This record gives sequence, structure tokens and C-alpha cells, in this order.
Amino acid sequence: MAMKRFRGRATWLLAGLAMGLLFGLGTTAGLLWSTQTTANQASANAIPSHPAWPKGLPLNASTASTSETLALCTGRVDDQVEGIFTLDFITGDLQCFVMNPRVGKFVGWFKTNVTTQLPVEKGKKPSYVMTTGAWEPVGASTNARPAGCVVYVADANTGMFAAYTFPWVRGAASSGVLQSTPMTPLDGNKARNIVLRSE
Repeated sequence: MAMKRFRGRATWLLAGLAMGLLFGLGTTAGLLWSTQTTANQASANAIPSHPAWPKGLPLNASTASTSETLALCTGRVDDQVEGIFTLDFITGDLQCFVMNPRVGKFVGWFKTNVTTQLPVEKGKKPSYVMTTGAWEPVGASTNARPAGCVVYVADANTGMFAAYTFPWVRGAASSGVLQSTPMTPLDGNKARNIVLRSE
């Protein structure tokens, strides 16, 4: 009888050890798999030290710079066509020069004077800032459509700002024909509702 009791307990003991061993192995395997998956995801999400740029994916960037008397910025005029915008603080002349990417020559010149929309305060020098933004006007299906960007100009003294664009003929640009028209003011407003006084 004692032997039967010992065999029954031994069977349960061995069964418990086997179950514990299986549970331990399963837990260890699960932890290893989880750690490996997390490491793979982390390496997949990491920024490579030398990322490869996908072929055929264009890179578009705009930039701006300013001094006491001149501001410059760039903007995308059309597919793979960029313009450089200049604003002369002394005269108020805003110009855009568009380069043909095939020949590396300027084939577009567009001009306006911002003092009409942004009058200079008497006795003060204008303090302009300028930037561009992408613009795809709805319903512009004619050959001469607005450029693919808008240039925004603001006077920090008055708080007034205005937006400008110009007509762009894609066919003329690809053939190298010079385009030159006045810039068109789109709209403007005032960002500041108080008057700044000089000290």
C-alpha cells in the first residue's frame, strides 16, 4: 500500500516537474521572441546614418534670408522649376527671377512694387519680411495659369501684409521663351491692430 502511495505521489511530482519545465521553456521562448521583435522594430524605425533618397522622388525646399535693405526667398513656380524672389527695401520693388532647369538661365522676370499695398509710414524705413508658400489654384486650366507659389510680404512696422503671384506659361518655360509680366496682388490684411511708437 505504501508503494502504491509512493508511485502515485511520484507520478504527480514528475507530472508537476514536466509541466513546470514546459511552462518555463514557453516563457523563455516568448521573452526571446518578444525581445527580438522589439529589436527588429527599433532598427526598422531608426534613422539610418546615410539614408537613401528614393529614386524619382523630387525634393522641394524653400528658403529665405534678409538684410537691412534686401530680402531674398525661393519658391516652387512649377514642377522642377524654382524662382528667386527679391525685395528691395529702398525702392519697394518685388521681383521674381525664374530659372530654366534645362539650360541654367533665367527665363522669367516678374515685378511689382509693394508700396501700393504696403504703404511706408512717414519718417520710417520699412522693415520687410518675406516668405513663399505652395499654391495650386482651383480651376486654373488655361495655358497661362498662376505660378505654383504665392509670395507673402509683411512690413513689421505697420503690421500689414500682402500676397502676390504671377501668370506662368508652362509651354513657354520649357521652350526657353522669356516670360515677363507684372506680379498680381492677391490679397492683404493687417496682423497688428496697435500703433508702435518710436522711443
